[in-house]
Order: sequence, then structure tokens, then C-alpha cells
Amino acid sequence: MNVRELRRDDWPAVRAIYEDGIRGGDATFETEAPSWEAWDAVHPQLRLVAERDGTVVGWAALSPYSPRRCYRGVGNVSVYVGQAARGAGVGRLLLEQLVDRSEQAGYWTLSAGVFPENEASLRLHQSCGFRVIGVRERLGQLEGVWRDAVWLERRSTVVGV
Repeated sequence: MNVRELRRDDWPAVRAIYEDGIRGGDATFETEAPSWEAWDAVHPQLRLVAERDGTVVGWAALSPYSPRRCYRGVGNVSVYVGQAARGAGVGRLLLEQLVDRSEQAGYWTLSAGVFPENEASLRLHQSCGFRVIGVRERLGQLEGVWRDAVWLERRSTVVGV
């Protein structure tokens, strides 16, 4: 397994994995994948893909928590693994790399919002040092159903201490 920076030409595979997560119903409030331009604008840096035998099988990225300068070291985490590669350690490898690279880039706090039904994602984040800081009840609707989100946070032990 190889983890590397995401390139523009990875977008079709990244989009397909994102759409796989959307279809599953427990990964995001989104109901369709955005265009490359929209996704690129929201995830301006720290974007990774995992490749197995030359095929992209997962991706992870940070989006800024806020445009305000005081929050420049706080990012929101996204991690998606294609259905065929789930359970093989791809998500953990991606998240560990994202954490390491985020600290090298000066991030002191990472956050993630996860549907409570997505137990695999909750376990993954917690195994990589995230802790549950609360539940945002009825945060938004997906397909007309109110959904909660478990909010997780990881504070760096080397940046901002």
C-alpha cells in the first residue's frame, strides 16, 4: 500500500469513492459528489490517496475549520475508503499519515463529525488519538431524516503545546 499526495488526475477515482460513501448513507450529509473545482476549493491542502497495486482505494483530506487567522492550525478531517478495500487498514494508514503531515504543517487541532451509526469510522478516529467531545443532535437532515453527528477532536502533542 502506498500513500501519496492527491493529484488532479486522481479525481475520478476519489469522486467514485466519495460517491460510494454517499450511497452508503452513513458517511456524509451530501447527496452527490461535487465537481473537482468545488472539492478542490474546500480542500486546499493536505490531500492524500492510498493506492494498492496502482489503484486508488481511499483518500483523506483536511479542510480549514475557519478562514480566521487564529484558527489556521485547526482542520476538519475527511477519510473515505472504497467499499472493496474496507477492513484492510486503508483508513488507518491514511488517517495516521494525515495526522503526521498535519503536525508538520503546523496544525494543533483536528476535528471530525461522524454519524453515530458509522461505528467503524468512530473506532478508526479513536484509535488514531481522537476523542469524543460531544454529540450534535439533529445537526442536519439527510433524505428528510434528522441526523446526529458525533464530534471528535485530536489535539497535537507536539504543535501548540
